[in-house]
Amino acid sequence: MNLQNVLDNFQTFNNFARNEKNGGINRIAFTHPERLAALKFSMLCQKAGLDVYFDFFGNVIARREGKNPSLKPVVLGSHIDTVRDGGQYDGLLGVLGALEVIEHLNKHNIETDHPIIVIAFACEESTRFNEATLGSKYLTGKMTKSDMKYIKDNEGNVLYDVIEPLSQDMHGRAALFERNEIKAFLELHIEQGPILEKNSKDIGIVTAIAAPHRFKLKIQGVTSHSGSTPMPMRVDALTTASEIILSVESIGQTYHDQGIVTTVGYANIYPNTMNAIPGEVTLLIDIRGKNLEVREQVVSEIRQHIQTIVNKRNASYHLDDLGQDQPRIFNKKMAQITEQSCLQSDFSFHYMYSGAGHDAMNFAPICPTSMIFIPCKKGISHSPEESITEQQIAKGIQVYIDTTIELAHIEVILDN
Repeated sequence: MNLQNVLDNFQTFNNFARNEKNGGINRIAFTHPERLAALKFSMLCQKAGLDVYFDFFGNVIARREGKNPSLKPVVLGSHIDTVRDGGQYDGLLGVLGALEVIEHLNKHNIETDHPIIVIAFACEESTRFNEATLGSKYLTGKMTKSDMKYIKDNEGNVLYDVIEPLSQDMHGRAALFERNEIKAFLELHIEQGPILEKNSKDIGIVTAIAAPHRFKLKIQGVTSHSGSTPMPMRVDALTTASEIILSVESIGQTYHDQGIVTTVGYANIYPNTMNAIPGEVTLLIDIRGKNLEVREQVVSEIRQHIQTIVNKRNASYHLDDLGQDQPRIFNKKMAQITEQSCLQSDFSFHYMYSGAGHDAMNFAPICPTSMIFIPCKKGISHSPEESITEQQIAKGIQVYIDTTIELAHIEVILDN
């Protein structure tokens, strides 16, 4: 492994979109920095001898042929977009790590039985369109071009209209992933949580992935003068929203031991001025869980609390369902292969589930799927404070290399 090459690539990609004031990275989906990063990655893949193309959605897809091109490919990858002022490693680790797998195979003249495909997914983060993992959803057939015409960003731009002028679809080649079987999908990622660091483990072997159910809540009150409107006669959308936010948190606390987390991560207030009572507030609500039945019970309780609070305060509301993903269980045999790699390298490891969503969740229903985690400092992610060490990077990529090579052997049988 050429660790210095990986570190240099991190520097290059993060310089495309660095906020010089706080160090945050801003490769927001389908912005110029994000598309520039996609183009750069495609060039690196071409330099590594891969057959590279962009699909309609802007995913970068790069294939290294195996001894038998007719065999099912092993697919590696992650995403290149970030949240606003995000970290340097979220997503990008899995993309550059996958490229380093290829570089390692090339350097050591290793010819795998199965082809290997590397993918840099577009629009994994929900920052812009309030829906996550859109690139992998398109690639796996869970989102169609028609579906894109009903998805809008926070400024009202339609997803299809955003990507259609950028599209470089190669005669429907991405349909390969909808129709044909894949041998396995493997993603390397930072944990984005504190468990590995807290337990002093080098590698996380992911057994399952929790998934979100998300809502957009618009609360309608009455905008009026802050000085001349008596307290009993107010219909304050912001205080109504505040009570709802605390209720969402409280319900999440109640169900925490069952793998539930609840978040209100966005609020927009109108008119948002000191001397006017807020007449309208929009909230984005994120509810996640590893058990679908429990998560939907939480959703039901939050709906009930919203209605009760709004009615009590004489306000009104509209609740839009922004969609939900299914929690996924990962492949046990792939996990065992990763465990064997850890044992051979004397890396400590920990079996765990992921509370964050990832592109891997969309592959789990169609092929054997697994993820490899490495620790991040204090569990912080989606922040300029996101941090990992060179040693952690090296260990993660080494396990990525070992697991991929084993998966690409013809005799490996993966029962999902």
